Amino acid sequence: MMQQLDIICGSIFRNLLLLILLTVLPSSLRAEKTSSCSYQQAGIKNIYWGDLHVHSAYSLDAWSFGTNKTPREAYQFARGASIELADGSTAKLDRALDFVAVTDHAEWFDLLHICSDPDWSDDAYCTDLTTKNNPNSGIELFRDYVVTTITGDKPRQTTLCTGNQQHCRKASLSQWHRIQDQANAANDPCNFTTFIGYEWSATPSGSHTHRNLIFSNDKVTREAIDYIRYEKLGQLFTELEAQCTIDAGCEVLSIPHNANMGDGRGFDVEIEDEQTLRLRQKYEKLVEIHQEKGNSECLPKFGTRDDDDCIFEIRLTSQSRPKVNFEEAPWEKMRSTYTRSLLLRGLAAYKSETGENPLQLGILGSTDNHTATPGFVSESAWAGPVFGLGDFDSTMRRLSFNPGGLVAVWAEENTRASIFSALQRREVYATSGPRIRLKFSAALNGAALSCEAHGTYHSVPMGSEFKHTRQAPKFLINALYDRVPLAKIEIIKGEYKDGKLKESVIEVWSNPGRGLSVCETWQDDQFDASAPAFWYARVKQVPSARWSALLCKEQGRCSEYPAAVQTIEERAWSSPIWYLP
Repeated sequence: MMQQLDIICGSIFRNLLLLILLTVLPSSLRAEKTSSCSYQQAGIKNIYWGDLHVHSAYSLDAWSFGTNKTPREAYQFARGASIELADGSTAKLDRALDFVAVTDHAEWFDLLHICSDPDWSDDAYCTDLTTKNNPNSGIELFRDYVVTTITGDKPRQTTLCTGNQQHCRKASLSQWHRIQDQANAANDPCNFTTFIGYEWSATPSGSHTHRNLIFSNDKVTREAIDYIRYEKLGQLFTELEAQCTIDAGCEVLSIPHNANMGDGRGFDVEIEDEQTLRLRQKYEKLVEIHQEKGNSECLPKFGTRDDDDCIFEIRLTSQSRPKVNFEEAPWEKMRSTYTRSLLLRGLAAYKSETGENPLQLGILGSTDNHTATPGFVSESAWAGPVFGLGDFDSTMRRLSFNPGGLVAVWAEENTRASIFSALQRREVYATSGPRIRLKFSAALNGAALSCEAHGTYHSVPMGSEFKHTRQAPKFLINALYDRVPLAKIEIIKGEYKDGKLKESVIEVWSNPGRGLSVCETWQDDQFDASAPAFWYARVKQVPSARWSALLCKEQGRCSEYPAAVQTIEERAWSSPIWYLP
C-alpha cells in the first residue's frame, strides 16, 4: 500500500511540476517542443514565404538614417502590422510572411546598445548618433561611423570601445541577449517562425564578403561573432565550430550575400586548406541571389554587357573599383563570384572520391531591408532604400537599388525545425519579389515524370543530387503565377567536361501573357555521365512597371529622370539539382 501511495504521489508531483513549467516558460519555448502541427501530413510539403536578411534599429547603418524600430516591431510588421518609417510614411504588407530572421550587424552591437540604451546614453561619443540619425544627416553618420570601422584594409574598433574593452564587451553581450529574447518571444510554431540571427559584415577595402548567420533554434553562439574581432572567413568558421556544437543542440547556416559587390572575394576554394573547405561545405549550403543592393545571378562575359541572359537588376558600385572603363581581369574576377560562376567553380572543385563540393549552394532571395520591414517587396509600395528615404531626388540617384526578394521553402510545417531542415537540404528557391509558386525536380533511369506524378518516390527535388545513372535525366518545372502572368521558363545548365566549364541557357516554355499555371518536362539529351553538372530553373514574368517608374509618375517628374522609366521582368530561381559522378 505504501509503495502504491509513493507511486501515486510521485506521479502527482511530476504532473504538478510539468504544469508549473508550462505556466512559467515563455510560450515560444513551450511550443518549441511541439512535434507536429495540426495540419501536418507525413510526406506532404507546403510552401512557406520568408525573409532571412532584415535590419532594424540595432544596425548602425539603419539607425544612422533614422530607423528606430526594434526586431520585435519587425516581427510584428511581418505578421501584418503597420509601421512608421523614418520619413513619417507608413508601410504595411498586403500579405503576411511565414518566417523571418532579423540579421543586424554584429560589429556594432556594443555601440548601439551603449548609445541607445537609457542606462548608457550619457556617453559623449554618442551625441552625434543620437541627434543626427535621420534621412538627411544619415550619410554623415554613415561616413564617420560605418566607413571608418569596416571598409578599410583592416577593421577598426569604434573610438568608444578602443579604451574601454570591458564596457563594450558587456554591452555587446547585452544586445545579443536582447536580440535572442525578441526572436524567441515572437516565435509562434505552426503559425509564424522567427530565427535568431545576425550578420558578419566583412568589407575589406570596400569589398562586400558579408555572411548572415541563421540558427536553427534557441541554442546559439555565446557571443555574436563579428568582423572587427574575427576578420577572416576561416576565423568565422572556426568560431562557429567552437561555439555552436551539435552536442549543445546548436546548428547554424552561413549565407553569403551581395556577391555582386564582393569584387571576386570570399570564395577562394581553389587555394583554401582542407579544414576551411570542410567547414565551408558544412556551414555554407546556400547563397543569396537577389536583394535590394542588386542581383547576383550572373555577370556577362567581358565585352558582352548587353547579354540579355545576365542583365537583370545589375548594380556595379564604385566603392572599390571604377564605375566605368573596366578592364578584363577585374571584370572576370568580379564575375567569378556571381552565383552561376560559383556553381560552375564548384563542379571544378568537386572531389569524386569523397563526394565533396565546397560550392554546392542552394539559392534564396531576401530584402536586406534597413527599415525593419521584412518582405516589403511591392514595386508599387516601395519608395526607395533607407538612404535618403523621403527625398525624391536622393532616391532617384539610387536607381540601381530595388525592393529586394523573398525566399520560399518546401517544408512539412511552419516551425523552426521543419523550415531549417528545408534550408539544410536546399529545398528552397528565390524570387525577385513576387510569390511565384515553383517546383523543380528530376526523374532518373527512364522513370516517368508528369505533373500528376510529381513528388512521387522516383523524383529528385530541387537542392538534391544524384549519381548513378547512364540515361539522360528528365526534369519537371511546375510554376504558378502571382498576379502577373508568366512569360518564359528556362533551365540553366552548368557542366565540367574535358577540363572546361560550360554553361547553357535552354528555353523550355514561352508564351508571354498566357502563363498562369505551367507544367513542362524537359530531357537533357546532351547529358554526359562522366561530367559533373547542375541544372536550375528560372521563371520570368511578363514585364511590369518598376518601382522607379511608378514613383516618378506619382511625383509627376519622370521627364527629369528618364532613366527611372523602366519595366522589370520579375522572376524566380530554383535551387539547383546536381549530378556528381
